[in-house]
Amino acid sequence: IPAANTFMSKGVMGYRNPLARLTVGLQNRDYEMCGLADSDLVIAVGYDLVEFAPRLWNLARDKRIIHIDTLPAEVDEHYQPDVEIVSEIGEALKALTGCCGQREALFDEARLESTVLAELNAYAKSDAVPLKPQRILHDMRETLSAEDILISDVGVHKLWIARLFPAELPNTVIISNGFATMGIGVPGGIAARIAEPDRRVVVVTGDGGFLMNVQELETARRLGTAFVTVVWVDGAYGSIQWKQEARFGRSYGVDFGNPDFVGLAKAFGLPAFSIKAADQFPAALKEALRLDVPSIIAVPVDYSENHRLTETLGEVHISV
Repeated sequence: IPAANTFMSKGVMGYRNPLARLTVGLQNRDYEMCGLADSDLVIAVGYDLVEFAPRLWNLARDKRIIHIDTLPAEVDEHYQPDVEIVSEIGEALKALTGCCGQREALFDEARLESTVLAELNAYAKSDAVPLKPQRILHDMRETLSAEDILISDVGVHKLWIARLFPAELPNTVIISNGFATMGIGVPGGIAARIAEPDRRVVVVTGDGGFLMNVQELETARRLGTAFVTVVWVDGAYGSIQWKQEARFGRSYGVDFGNPDFVGLAKAFGLPAFSIKAADQFPAALKEALRLDVPSIIAVPVDYSENHRLTETLGEVHISV
């Protein structure tokens, strides 16, 4: 049975698994939604309505739903399970696996994976500055091991990470989603290093989210929690800008000025890197990961890719 994950469950099924349908949650028209539109049964495991509204995948309310979780289902107009299994999730899945027979493939999962990975690699060699989101994520995936932890703040970068950053293991890509607020990046990095002191941690944040909790760099330094914060710099509240432009054709009140991020880091007694060319980023990330103190990498990002993505997904046909 093919399975898709929401933002917060990346890595539960490794992206190399032939049945992995990767990440859903950006919108109701995406590659990962292929097949779901025509499915007659959805098994929702640990599903939270806040993350991915049921109206986006069950608008006609015509799907049978099996709900598996440690808690009873939270229901709404589009999410009313036919069967609820309230138990320890792992045990429930083991029991169900023994009841399932074999079936022929209903969807070309390999084609889906290759399509998404091709998008990730589309700008792998791009020298453009500001950097393409795909180039940044490609270089991060190439640099980080499967066991390293990526913490995502809230912003447009979160959407790019959820869609394109491959995860092989559970709890290696932590994304604040649902009723989430900006600014969790640096505190999240501190928490990850305290919880997993022997693993490398990278925080990805936008300039807006970073500046909301930048004072916690002092906390990180004082506690000795070494991690790398990669700041995607565009001088705007990018997610709000994207939504405004999609709905109204223009944006308002989303632009702001930034400090000198290298100077700001030095004010906290921390090292920092300012990326001026695309090929500088991988080397800076590798060097920062070797440090035993928190560090900052400021990367200019080209969010014109948001509009290209919107146009591309608008042409996706989600029927099998």
